[in-house]
Amino acid sequence: MSSLPSIAQTHPSSNLQALFFSSADAVDFINSCGGRRDLKLVTSLHGAIAKSGLLSSNLCVANSLLDAYAKCGSLVCARKVFDQMPKKDIISWASLISAYCSNRSPGSALSVFLDLLSDENSLTPNEFTVAAVIKSCALLADEKLSGALHGYVITNGFSGDAFVSNSLINMYTKLGLISHAEKFLYGLSCRDVVSWSSLISGCVLAETFEKALVLFSLMLEDNVQPNLVTLLSIIRDCSLTGEHQNFGCVHGWVLKLGLVSASALPNSLAEMYSKNGFVNEGLKIMTSTGVECLDPDAIAALIHGCTVSGSFSCGEQLHGLLMKSGFFPCVIIENSLIDFYAKNERVSSANSIFNQMESRDIVSWNTMISCFIKNDRAFEALEHLTELHSINRGDLAPDSISILCSIQACSELANLQQGKILHAYSIKSGFNSDIFICNALIDMYAKSGRLDFAKQVFKDADPKDIGSWNSMIQAYGIHGDGRSALNLFTQLKKLGQRTPNAITFTNIISACSHSGLTKEGINCFDMMQTEYNIKPNMDHYGCMVDLLGRSGKLEEAEKFIDNMPIDASSDVWGALLGACGVFGHVEIAERAAEKLAVLEPDGLVWRVALSNVYANARRWVDVGSLRKEMKRGGWTKEAGWSLVEVEGKGRFKFVVGDTRHFESERIYEVWRSFKEHSIDVH
Repeated sequence: MSSLPSIAQTHPSSNLQALFFSSADAVDFINSCGGRRDLKLVTSLHGAIAKSGLLSSNLCVANSLLDAYAKCGSLVCARKVFDQMPKKDIISWASLISAYCSNRSPGSALSVFLDLLSDENSLTPNEFTVAAVIKSCALLADEKLSGALHGYVITNGFSGDAFVSNSLINMYTKLGLISHAEKFLYGLSCRDVVSWSSLISGCVLAETFEKALVLFSLMLEDNVQPNLVTLLSIIRDCSLTGEHQNFGCVHGWVLKLGLVSASALPNSLAEMYSKNGFVNEGLKIMTSTGVECLDPDAIAALIHGCTVSGSFSCGEQLHGLLMKSGFFPCVIIENSLIDFYAKNERVSSANSIFNQMESRDIVSWNTMISCFIKNDRAFEALEHLTELHSINRGDLAPDSISILCSIQACSELANLQQGKILHAYSIKSGFNSDIFICNALIDMYAKSGRLDFAKQVFKDADPKDIGSWNSMIQAYGIHGDGRSALNLFTQLKKLGQRTPNAITFTNIISACSHSGLTKEGINCFDMMQTEYNIKPNMDHYGCMVDLLGRSGKLEEAEKFIDNMPIDASSDVWGALLGACGVFGHVEIAERAAEKLAVLEPDGLVWRVALSNVYANARRWVDVGSLRKEMKRGGWTKEAGWSLVEVEGKGRFKFVVGDTRHFESERIYEVWRSFKEHSIDVH
């Protein structure tokens, strides 16, 4: 009752005691409290009104109280008021039905409607009652009941009421019965903007995007102008389909109807343009309406647009504008910026934003972990997972994405110990049924030298997707077991549950290449095109050149490249050059190097490979000439390094002759001791 005086001060009556002598005043107060969703105050008013005698004597007061309880979500109190009413009108019944429907209790709403139909007072349902029942039917998702209600509407003469008709259309669309809704719409003598908008929105929700656009055109032909709801649905349709030829038309309608100032539309337009790579158009909307008018989702879409379109400078400028406009802290925007900088290989910038966040959700952690992995910093990815796990908070714990990314990090590092820990954690947390995690585990165990563990994970995976088969075929290839890879490939074809894709053939040809199965690899390449109608991509061509090159068929490999329907990439020519180094074919190596000089003029790898070919052929003059050229160009070979992990606690990276470790003298002393013992043994 403490907040009641604040209402009384705005009311003409200054005497609270006299408040309930007037039914109009009582209704006014009840509606005010209900509108504020103040259950405590509504309950207090209920007691005062009951004492005044108005509750039992005035139907309007009782109906208002019922409605106020419904707005506060107290269905028990609403039902109690209804049951205690000495007399009820159709508004009483409609209010209770609407109360149940609005609070997602559609079964109770239908039960009350049936009680109304069987009530001895023979009250006739009005259009609002019927509309509420139709909404309840939609919530129940009962197709049979929807047909019965439609029949009731026709039988009792409600089909001509626009409110009821639009409710029926909305019901059918929410049930996914788009054809029923469309048929009913075309049968209406008068179709308004609500009718069309309900059907168009339903089509977008049902992902029948082309149908929604057709209906929008028919709506315009019907001389019905779209409203805010219509345009929001069509903008979403265009955003999801990416049909950019429709963007201008929809944008034009927004301008024509003067709805550009409506807060939802600039956000939706900015998202539509940005998500489909038209970042400049999205930024223009932001500029014209003001960045402060856009919500975080729209701004996140703009940042994503900068990411997919490669507009790094635009993204940086947008970041600066957001800082200047005081948009931080905002987790959604900060997560988008981390992803933006990660995709542009600016790891330090992404990490800086992450470290400065006041609050982080699981998306923040996953985005940062993924950033480290994609930028060859797997150690830091695992360190962040450890930090996330140590937080040990119910609402912030590693999820399936965190575990998947971390297993990929272990795969990159061939870190078997950490990978096994993550495998155990995934079983404990129930993530082992996630097929993506299973596939990542197969890859991790294969790259960590435990083919037996990879086979067991593959065996236990149920069901297996094509990624599972691809991962296992690749695992056999990594371990040089081409025969097992071919047997598994044959099993995949025989079962017929999954169809081999482009990656399957990349992996099987690569497995044949690493096992010297040249003929089988060529057969797989031909099978890919003839039996599965898969057009070879650059990975397939690269694997074929590697297959032929490893078997010493260098002339055949060069001829294969010359006959390719597309220009060979540097990887393809690099595979040929690498094979020349093994078999000492200088002339082909030089021709491959000429191609690489055009494709990668600043490339170091191919220059080192060519230098090795010359060295194997004892052409020292050419070696010297190439080394001088590399020196003049500033191309220096990165020193090879090794890494030792001690008891899972410390990781030490070192190169030949390294003395940076604080115990380097002791390390070299032990190494010399090993060396001396080795000499003594021999």
